[in-house]
Amino acid sequence: MVANQLAAVHGQQAITFLIETILHEVDIPLTLHAIEGDAVFLSASHPGDEEGWRDVLAEVRIKLSRFFEAFLEGIVRTAEATPCKCASCHNLEELRLKIVVHSGRAVYHTIAGLPQIAGTDVIVAHRLLKNSVPSNEYLLMTDAAYRDLGREMEGEFLPGEENCEGIGPVRTWVRLMGPAREQAREALYAKPDAQLAAEGRRYARWAVTTMFAALVEQWKHPAVQVAWPKRVAFTVTLLLKAPFLFAGVWLEGPRKLVSQRSARRKTPGKRLLAPN
Repeated sequence: MVANQLAAVHGQQAITFLIETILHEVDIPLTLHAIEGDAVFLSASHPGDEEGWRDVLAEVRIKLSRFFEAFLEGIVRTAEATPCKCASCHNLEELRLKIVVHSGRAVYHTIAGLPQIAGTDVIVAHRLLKNSVPSNEYLLMTDAAYRDLGREMEGEFLPGEENCEGIGPVRTWVRLMGPAREQAREALYAKPDAQLAAEGRRYARWAVTTMFAALVEQWKHPAVQVAWPKRVAFTVTLLLKAPFLFAGVWLEGPRKLVSQRSARRKTPGKRLLAPN
């Protein structure tokens, strides 16, 4: 995002889009407590009876898988449809999702109308964001969460242990999610031509309509420090080009997706973007 002003705006768009992609999947029984930078903090509560708790756990299992699916679908669709060559767009494939899950007890309260939770187990979940997992795309569960959730989920979970500051050793179970990225890409290219082209046009609408909000954010909190004259000139130029950018992306996005699929069919297994 710090390469230039265009990369800053497009980077802001991408991060906002991916966080919103996750938030679109948040539903009962999950509660949103905070957006912490580029992280989303969620919880699910015990309803008070064991049958209801089993239902909650079953729904959370589905959501955990769906978070990865939605994130990867968003990355693949955006990265493969964009004709932009700026640093942020070029490196979209480098963005990864990590999910840390813990099961325990918490104190529930409200601050300024927002639901909050606190306690040692909440601290454990946050401390585990810094861990020794040799990957940057994974689902990590504590032993307690694995007992509640992981044992009935698909995929291989590898045992491990993390030493949390002030807490001590915490046993973990980790599922690496790398293969899911290619599955998301294959699902995209399995769509009919008309649907694939529609994905490209949907990206065009998103790119142009969110550009203005990202531009405002860069004015408020610039990732790239440039003199005001250059900032004003960049803004004016971008606004004047917006209709042409939309037209170009509207035409180029679908064409790029179809050509990418054709290239993949000619060279099966070949990756067209930067490797993981």
